[in-house]
Amino acid sequence: MNVVEELTVDVPPGELYALYCDLERWPEVLDDVQSVEVLYADGYQQEFTMTVSRPGGPETVRGVRYCRGRALELCQFTTPPALSRMRGVWTFDGPPQGPTTVRAEREFVLRDPDADEDRFAGVLRGFLRHNLESFGEAARHAHR
Repeated sequence: MNVVEELTVDVPPGELYALYCDLERWPEVLDDVQSVEVLYADGYQQEFTMTVSRPGGPETVRGVRYCRGRALELCQFTTPPALSRMRGVWTFDGPPQGPTTVRAEREFVLRDPDADEDRFAGVLRGFLRHNLESFGEAARHAHR
């Protein structure tokens, strides 16, 4: 199943993209991120683990991201417990001086084939919306 959320932020695309690429800043931007460990980064590829707070307790994911300039691709090798697969992309569109429309797309497969995909998709949309708004606020604050 695919989920998409987007938000327009009054900052240049390059600034917003740079904030999303900086994994070490995620705990200061997102209130549910407890920790991030960057295992490898070469300016294009990032391997990381991230622990987030969830209602059922902390979840640690492991993934790789590919930094493509106006897109940031994600593949998780260790997914949240309810998922057997998660991948996605953020895209950053807009004129050089802004505003920027950031679009978060996620493709997921639930571990339990009988689980309610639509219900999970709604929860995931909420997380994506919260993350987009948090990054938008952080980018607006840094841009002032």
